[in-house]
Amino acid sequence: MPKFNSVVFGRWLINAGVAGLVTSVVLNFTPYANIDAGTIPAISIVLIIIGMCFNFPTLLEDSAGGISSMRVMVLSVVLVFVLVYVKIGWTAGSFEEFTIDRTWVYILGIAFGSKAIQKFGEDKPKNPEPEEIEDKKIK
Repeated sequence: MPKFNSVVFGRWLINAGVAGLVTSVVLNFTPYANIDAGTIPAISIVLIIIGMCFNFPTLLEDSAGGISSMRVMVLSVVLVFVLVYVKIGWTAGSFEEFTIDRTWVYILGIAFGSKAIQKFGEDKPKNPEPEEIEDKKIK
């Protein structure tokens, strides 16, 4: 069985996304314009972004070389917003129609706030406590 190659898979996703965008643009000049209500271009953009993550795996790595859960979380929130905004924007006739409900800011607050709590909860203090230093000096 062949080994999974993330770079090749990423290129396939990027190509599929570009093909979806080209298809959407071509469909806009036919009687079938807006038949999908912006779903195809929204999914195409998401495929391109995910493909870039597979094609360039260091995008999600931290300085230690491991996958950064914060970067993955930010990427997932960005993907949701990209999907929603491209879908809305593709069919919007004017800039006034290009709006989203204000409660979306609560989703961002919960996502980033919970990640911040997790990060600070997992971090160990880098400097020893003063009592530990005194105990080592006595021994």
